[in-house]
Amino acid sequence: MRWIVINLIALMLFGSVFADSIRGKVKKGNELYQEGKYEQALAAYQDALLDDPLNEIALFNQGNAYYKLKKYKEAIETYQKVVGSENLQLSAKAFYNIGNARFQQNKLKESIEAYKKSLELNPDDIDAKYNLELARAKLKELADKKQMPNQQQQQQQNKKIEPSEFAKQLKKQAEKLVDQRRYKDAYRLMTDGLKKDKTVAAFNDFIQRIKDVVDIVSAK
Repeated sequence: MRWIVINLIALMLFGSVFADSIRGKVKKGNELYQEGKYEQALAAYQDALLDDPLNEIALFNQGNAYYKLKKYKEAIETYQKVVGSENLQLSAKAFYNIGNARFQQNKLKESIEAYKKSLELNPDDIDAKYNLELARAKLKELADKKQMPNQQQQQQQNKKIEPSEFAKQLKKQAEKLVDQRRYKDAYRLMTDGLKKDKTVAAFNDFIQRIKDVVDIVSAK
C-alpha cells in the first residue's frame, strides 16, 4: 500500500533549560530521521526520553523511527503510550500509525479498528479514510481468495500471464502517478494500456486496487 504516510512532530517547549534540552534532542532526532538515519534518530529520541520518560512527542517520533526500521511491534507499543493523550490530534495520529503498523503485519482487522479510532478523533483525516477503505478492500480480497476452490485457484496460477516489457514499463509509470496521488490518471493509463497490450492483464490486481481508491475519492 504505497500511499501510507506517517508524520514527524516537532517538539514545542519553552521556558526552561530542561525543556530546551529535550527540544534540542528531539530536533536532532528529527534531523537524523529526515536523513534516513533511523537507528541514530531512535537513539536521539531515547536520549530525550531519559530526561522526560512521558514526553509524548518524543514517544510518537520514536514510534515512527521503529516503524521505518520495520520494527512494527515496538512501534505499536510506543504509539500506544500516546493514544490517551489530551492532545486529540496527537492521539489520532498515533492511532493512525498503529493502523499502518498493523497493516504491515497483515493484521487487517486490527488495522481497520485503529483507523476507525483515528477517525473518531479526527473525522477529516483523508489519509485515514483512504487507508481504512484500502484495508477493508484487502481484507475482502483475502476472504474471497479463501472461498475460491483450490482447483480453480490452481487453474488461475497455471494461466498466469507473462507481462511484456511494455506492460512492465506501463506499471512503473502508473506507480509513479500513484505516489503523486494521481489515482485517476494511473487507472486510465493502465486501462488504456490494456487495450493495446493484453499482457497488461498480468497486473489486474494492481489495476483493481487503483480502481478501489478512485471509487473512494469519487464518493467524497
